[in-house]
Amino acid sequence: MFKKEELKKLIDCFEYLKKHYLDIFDALRAMLEVLLICKHASFLFDLRPKDLHSALDDFFNQYEISQPKLSLNSIKLNRLKKNLLNMKLDLKLIEEFIYIITQQKTVNKLYYYSTPLQVNRLLVGLLDIKCGEEVYNPCYGMGSVFLSLAQICSEVRLFGEELDSKLSKIAVLIAKVCGIESKNLFVNDLLKDPYFIKQQQVRKFDKILCNPPMSAYVGLESLKKDARFSQMGALAKHYSELIFLTHSLAHLKKRGVFIVRNQVLQKSASEAKMRQKLLENRMIEAIIELPKNIFPLQNHDLSIIVLAPNSEEILHINANNDFFYIRDGKYNQLINLDYLLELFKNKANSPYSKLTSIREIKQDDLSVNAYLNFASDNSFYTLKKVGFEAIRGQRVYGSKGDEKISYYDIGIADFKLLGFITIQNLENIKEWGNKRKIQKYALQSYDILLSLRGNSPKITILGDIGDKICVANTGVVVLRHQEKQKALQLYCFLFTQEGQEKLRQVYEKSSKDSLSLELLLDLSLPKDYEKFFEKIFHKILKLSDKLDNLNKEIAHLRSIK
Repeated sequence: MFKKEELKKLIDCFEYLKKHYLDIFDALRAMLEVLLICKHASFLFDLRPKDLHSALDDFFNQYEISQPKLSLNSIKLNRLKKNLLNMKLDLKLIEEFIYIITQQKTVNKLYYYSTPLQVNRLLVGLLDIKCGEEVYNPCYGMGSVFLSLAQICSEVRLFGEELDSKLSKIAVLIAKVCGIESKNLFVNDLLKDPYFIKQQQVRKFDKILCNPPMSAYVGLESLKKDARFSQMGALAKHYSELIFLTHSLAHLKKRGVFIVRNQVLQKSASEAKMRQKLLENRMIEAIIELPKNIFPLQNHDLSIIVLAPNSEEILHINANNDFFYIRDGKYNQLINLDYLLELFKNKANSPYSKLTSIREIKQDDLSVNAYLNFASDNSFYTLKKVGFEAIRGQRVYGSKGDEKISYYDIGIADFKLLGFITIQNLENIKEWGNKRKIQKYALQSYDILLSLRGNSPKITILGDIGDKICVANTGVVVLRHQEKQKALQLYCFLFTQEGQEKLRQVYEKSSKDSLSLELLLDLSLPKDYEKFFEKIFHKILKLSDKLDNLNKEIAHLRSIK
């Protein structure tokens, strides 16, 4: 069964349940109860009605679900069973389902209470959570992030506080679906009476994650004498996220991730003391500017601030770059999370990131924009400006003007996964063709070849062909530079994950019929794209030799009679 079909069936079940509830939260609770049954007691669907009621009561008691919302008076379990029968309900599928009904289907009006799954995955990835660690969320909402958390490790010890009891009940159900212990998720007003601070004893947690409500009204008068806030100067009534961040500092042991508005990182005097204290205490590990428009119906420019003790340097990452997002309907969606997390893990300088000593940080401006010069990243480095030309492959035979001439016709089937195409690799030799066109479109050594069509780009490079004549057919696009070294450098860059993603975006923006040569030549390059040649070229050649030998062994094995 295809994933799209499974998602559609889950959505159909939810739409069916919605008809039986006035409150969307109740419908979602009922849906999560159904998913919990599917994962742990699917036999209940097969019981006779007279046995089902008591069996369901036993099930809900076993899983400590008080006042369940799944009502058998009006809901037909057979209708749900038909859609859910034999479905493999892994957490990735459920996470995608929750994302669709909360973030993409905005008519449900659930987007304010959850976080896009890509952002959840980024937050969890930044925390680098280990099994057995204690993770605290001071405003866990409906708990959509638990689905990302559980895919890293279900044995994590989860703690949290949430003001809204409706949201908390949904979050507890999501935790149960994930197999995460939910007994430490509390309904509580952490500003008035923090649950994990008792008699001046503050409980510390290994990791903290927080996507706070941006528009929440926070009464400040009662907090001015609170020890958590009085020393940090974070009582800015317009930026409620700083209240949650400051509260969390008291609990932080190893690392915390927080989503904040960009305004709190710069210039505003009311947050100056907060920035000063974080810098003085060496608490800021990284700041990541997020793409615009990734949260439905929110107009804020947002960043993730990563806090960790003993941070002598701050890594700034610009994820508000088209390498890290794509358009998805009305909104943008984060992509290339693995690459982003690799930058963070390695604290690497790149076109998208910069590591700065704490001594060079400007207290009045912590924003990414102050440390990365976006304008110079790519604007002067495109394939065209670096000196490449793009040529479409041609059909050079089959006309009245054909003459006897020997040449190699190169198509997608000739592409090598690694390394150079050599004359020895080519098999399609033609003896007739249009000599004028063949001479005009003859390939040169070290031409880079790309597939003309397709969503995932195919790329190879021609080796030294000497005086042999080769022509690319109509399914191929040729990238050519007069300098061999430039061609090798570009090939190595396009081989990397970053290069592959940039190529994929060009294909995606081109028409469905073929790759746009104009868009291809406008492909932006990092200023230091040449470095990849030094790093990986010889490794590519070694792997190419190994792959060739492996293919020969496979061919020999197949030839045995």
